[in-house]
Amino acid sequence: MNDSFDLLIFGDIVVDNFYEVNEIPEINKSADVINHKRFYGGMGANTAVCASALGLKTSFVGVVGSFGDEKECVSYMKERGVDIHLNVILGETAHSMFFKKEKVHKFISFLHKGIAEKTDEIKIGKENIELIKKTGAIFMPRTYLNLQKKVSMHCKNKFLIYNPGYGVFNFKKIPEDFYRILKNTDVLVLNKHEYEWLKERGFDFEFRMGPAAFLITKGSYGCKIFAKGIYEDIPKFKTKVVDTAGAGDAFNAGFIAGHLQGFNLIEAVKIGNATASFIVEKWGCQTNIPSWEGVMGRYERM
Repeated sequence: MNDSFDLLIFGDIVVDNFYEVNEIPEINKSADVINHKRFYGGMGANTAVCASALGLKTSFVGVVGSFGDEKECVSYMKERGVDIHLNVILGETAHSMFFKKEKVHKFISFLHKGIAEKTDEIKIGKENIELIKKTGAIFMPRTYLNLQKKVSMHCKNKFLIYNPGYGVFNFKKIPEDFYRILKNTDVLVLNKHEYEWLKERGFDFEFRMGPAAFLITKGSYGCKIFAKGIYEDIPKFKTKVVDTAGAGDAFNAGFIAGHLQGFNLIEAVKIGNATASFIVEKWGCQTNIPSWEGVMGRYERM
């Protein structure tokens, strides 16, 4: 029996509640909910579910609350083909609420962190070290720097992708641990807003930091690659946009799948863009997750 994995993700889990409403109300007013969807999401879980759908044998390490979510979450992820290793923490799983006006790209959102920050306290013991050893690629989302520093130390001979996400907006100055993590990182993924925030604090692309490639996702403008010998803008796959939530997570899954399938950097980024194009066509992070064949169909048209 082959117990190896293509992809291992260390991340948090958020119960995402998406509410489509007829109007974004003013203070002290109300609106009607037209539609409601619920997912076990968050950057890590969204990427895991999408990667599994693309054919990657995927494992996920994270934390979940003790108020009934643990059983439902395990069932949800396993049904989608994800091998899951959870620390159950006394408390409530993180919850998000997105309120989006129907047919208009306007929304407001709220996040109850719950026990999500406990992700940073996950211990890298024998079990997790063994998981790392038998996995081809490791993905670290968000800014759980204590956890990520320890994980990255065991990834010197692995393909390590780091996407710190909106956690960088909490940096008043760039922490030394962030740079320590980059030393063992192969690819750093940021969106344009995150990059600008870091740049204002003295960050810029320097290969001596560790990464061989820096990817800046730019929404409707695609993705910019900065790597040795490559400085290129890769356009998005043109499609009708309904909701952009989860597009970045799908990009990560597609990019990693492309790399593991032997595509070069530019091709893998195109595959990431093609994967994200499916997600934006429907409302919610996991309502339109594509197959590998579907992604390849769009990739070949780019």
